[in-house]
Amino acid sequence: MTTGGRRRALPMGAPDVRTRSIWMTQLVLAASVVVIGLLVLALQPQLFAVWTFTAGLTAIILFTLATLIVPWSRLPKVAVLTIPFLDALAIGFIGITTEQAFSFLWVFPVMWVSMNFRAETIGAMLGVIGAILLIDATAPWGTGPTLTIFIVMLSLTFIGITTHLAIRRTRSLRRLLIRQAGRLNATADRRKDQERSAREILNGVDTGIARISKAGAVLAVNDSYTRLYALDPLDPSLPARSVEYTGLREMPIPAMDRPFARAARGETFSDVRVWLFTPKGEWHALSVSTKRVQASAREEPSHLLVVNDITDITHAERERARLAAIASHELKHPLTVLIGNAELALESDDLTPKTRRRIETMLGASNRMVEMTASMLTSSRTTGNYTHDEIDLSEIVADSVASFSPTARAHNVTIDTPVANQLLIVGDAFRLRQVIDNLLSNAIKYTPSGGRIQIRTRRDGTTAEFVVADTGIGVSAEELPKLFDPYYRAPAAKETATGTGLGLGITHEIVTSHNGTLSIESETGVGTTVTVRLPTSAAIASRAGAGETA
Repeated sequence: MTTGGRRRALPMGAPDVRTRSIWMTQLVLAASVVVIGLLVLALQPQLFAVWTFTAGLTAIILFTLATLIVPWSRLPKVAVLTIPFLDALAIGFIGITTEQAFSFLWVFPVMWVSMNFRAETIGAMLGVIGAILLIDATAPWGTGPTLTIFIVMLSLTFIGITTHLAIRRTRSLRRLLIRQAGRLNATADRRKDQERSAREILNGVDTGIARISKAGAVLAVNDSYTRLYALDPLDPSLPARSVEYTGLREMPIPAMDRPFARAARGETFSDVRVWLFTPKGEWHALSVSTKRVQASAREEPSHLLVVNDITDITHAERERARLAAIASHELKHPLTVLIGNAELALESDDLTPKTRRRIETMLGASNRMVEMTASMLTSSRTTGNYTHDEIDLSEIVADSVASFSPTARAHNVTIDTPVANQLLIVGDAFRLRQVIDNLLSNAIKYTPSGGRIQIRTRRDGTTAEFVVADTGIGVSAEELPKLFDPYYRAPAAKETATGTGLGLGITHEIVTSHNGTLSIESETGVGTTVTVRLPTSAAIASRAGAGETA
């Protein structure tokens, strides 16, 4: 017998599987012969006077004793055949002069051979039995061929063939089951490896992850979640020792409103901000989200609680807001002085028209700068602070070009601005002017002396399009995807002019907040083309009307 694909170790001196099988088969025959002998002794004791009957019984008992003594594990398999063939001869002796009353005993050697050997061996066994029957029938003491002989041979043949086929099917099924068990074991091992790898991956990430059943039971947690909430690693179902608060040093969140309880109730939410106070006295800002996990045939529905520690990001945002407040406050003073002096200068009556226009341009730029500093405390990603007025994009472009024309002439750069028709859109005029100023300023800054900038505005169906194309230094294809990243500047840009690397990112966010798109095409040494597309006021009105109708 085997267990788990490995041969079980036998105790010292214990017989092997083949030896035990031989013993069991022969002992069953011997027990049957002993019982038959006792019955004959009680019912027909005169049979013991027939020497062939007594010799056959004695031979089977002696063969059985020999079977228990012979070391079968040291002999080849074919040596085992001596026992069933000797048994067949002994049974033949028992049956002589008894009109084959004991022929059924041949079932034992026939089945033994059928279960353990090939069809040729079965034929040999049946041949031996047939020869014995023929000798018995033709001998002087025999009664001649009878119907009993044919019935015995047919019965033994049928038993032998049936047993042999049944054993073959059983062995084939056993081999199939062994192969399938091997495949199942291999699949189970692979699944264990995958589960172990998944646990290692989950435990290796900084994000806390907990799987919660519909009944609110903890199915699984990773190490990050265990550390954050100070859970017992041996029993994560015990209450967490860390406490969640609505804000830094504010009130604790009620038990039923905590993210874990909400996830257990089946709620789905995203980016819920909480503050966590740990037993070590540390505060952590967390962003918590849930995700529904599809239930399999063997698992109940569950939710995944995903916890991101955003403490560093939160502190960075607060520090950035503080610096923005300081910068806004400090910039107001020199700008106020500049605006005041510009307004006083405009009160003079002896200014030439050209000088007055220049001072008015400076005053307008200073006022816009004041508005920018006032809005520095507001995130550029929120559209709630934008106005939504109907404005003419062509007019804003013309004003921006007029403001930057002196700078362009100082850099010996030509700006081509075709006459454009009215181009109405809905948006924040101040923010869109900021977009156009940033793009035009960059074009002038990175276009060498003698270069050219083309400004185009046009309507394309329900879209207003604004294009700034220059013959500047250009940007490589590898650097294009990075241009919107905060503080990123291409190496060539750093060598050409100063800057912060924030302008394009802010420009892109303003355009996106107006439901528009900004795309850049560029080639090093050839130039850059920036295209801004915004929905026209007619398109916005059409969508709004469709929404109201619906």
